[in-house]
Amino acid sequence: MRRFLIPLAMFAADPAAGQMVVDGAGVVSPTEVDAFVLADANRDGQLSYPEFRIFVRRMAEAGAPNARLVRRFGAYGLAFGQADADGDGQATPRELRRADEGFGGG
Repeated sequence: MRRFLIPLAMFAADPAAGQMVVDGAGVVSPTEVDAFVLADANRDGQLSYPEFRIFVRRMAEAGAPNARLVRRFGAYGLAFGQADADGDGQATPRELRRADEGFGGG
């Protein structure tokens, strides 16, 4: 059975801090949530490679340093390979968080 990690029911919001907790990914910003939800075209709670490219572009536009580097150098394939830790062709919120932290947390 496939788990849906991004449905709104999975969010615990802290409006004062402007952050949310997402199952498997920990504390995320509204910008991260918005970028993920907009990129996840088929609403399966994971990002395919084409969806990942959209996510990275949106995060880069929002000023995320790691996403800006990926976009600048066109390193989407390399970044997706790092994010897709289990090699199933999908990047989950947990995998995205771990890849971002492994890159430097930015």
